[in-house]
Amino acid sequence: MTLGWALSSPLEAGRPRFATIDMAKAFESYHLTHAERNRVQEARKALLRDPRPETLKLLQVELGDLKGRIQDPGGEEKQRQQDYQRFLVKNHEYSTLKSEHEKDHSAKLKLLNESMVVVTRKLLNDIRTVIHKIAREEGFDHVFEIGGKTSSQLPSLIYIRDATDLTMRVIEELNRKHGGKPVESSPDP
Repeated sequence: MTLGWALSSPLEAGRPRFATIDMAKAFESYHLTHAERNRVQEARKALLRDPRPETLKLLQVELGDLKGRIQDPGGEEKQRQQDYQRFLVKNHEYSTLKSEHEKDHSAKLKLLNESMVVVTRKLLNDIRTVIHKIAREEGFDHVFEIGGKTSSQLPSLIYIRDATDLTMRVIEELNRKHGGKPVESSPDP
């Protein structure tokens, strides 16, 4: 009996300790993720509040009306000439405004998307930092991500014996460290 205990003790001591983390759940439950998502939604709403698309619609209607009056064979020639001149001016105004709007909208959307990527990387780095801290403090040798899927939509990690799930501790640490309250993650669709 003593020999069995003597042999198993060193084996137990040299055995690696495993932990798991669901990065997606941690990311969704991180209060700063929700703050970033709200910031992006507000920025997208601000883009939609741009009055230029409505102005472009009104110009299209006006251009259609002018075109109809120009092509009306029953109208006066002088009035048709004036309508044609007005059509040219309005068409130039429409083209210029449309081009300006498309460029501006595209540039703002690009900046928004780029900033979203930068912030997402920072948030993921925050999560990794907390995972490293907990793993060092508690003596885990390996921490495996369990939420990820392979290209065939299978979990990348199927089974680990005696692994500790750090997800909730990481979420609590993230939200405590940054002054937020734990946020319930939304269930998978």
